Amino acid sequence: MLVLASALASCLTLSTGHAQVDPSPTGVTSDTLSSPYSPLVRQHYYAQLTKSPWRALGFELLAPGAGNAYVGLYAPAVTTLGVSLLGAGLWVAGAVRNRPVLWWTGVGTLAAGRTFGIVSAPLGAALLNAAFRRQLGISLGY
Repeated sequence: MLVLASALASCLTLSTGHAQVDPSPTGVTSDTLSSPYSPLVRQHYYAQLTKSPWRALGFELLAPGAGNAYVGLYAPAVTTLGVSLLGAGLWVAGAVRNRPVLWWTGVGTLAAGRTFGIVSAPLGAALLNAAFRRQLGISLGY
């Protein structure tokens, strides 16, 4: 155990020149706080990278998967679009064949796909913004 700890310490010392551990609960390291970029530059980067949760919700309401694509989360966008199209297809097939079970399965699948997209798009935007704030060392001020 002691050998593993000393090997890890030597790797940190070799790769960075010094080993610093910041036990702050916010996760902002001393390297972020002593960034060569001024707070104004970091605010500018944050303004360029941030995504609006309301805009993501609006896009998601317009088309399945569009809100997640706006945020840059492509796997949930494809999932939302695929499940929504599958549900719409089952819904139409149930209506054409006059099969209530197939119709209700389609309605449920379409509702699940739309609900997933409507929840995941704004939530993904908010989490992405929080990650950018943490990475850039920006606080909201409250």
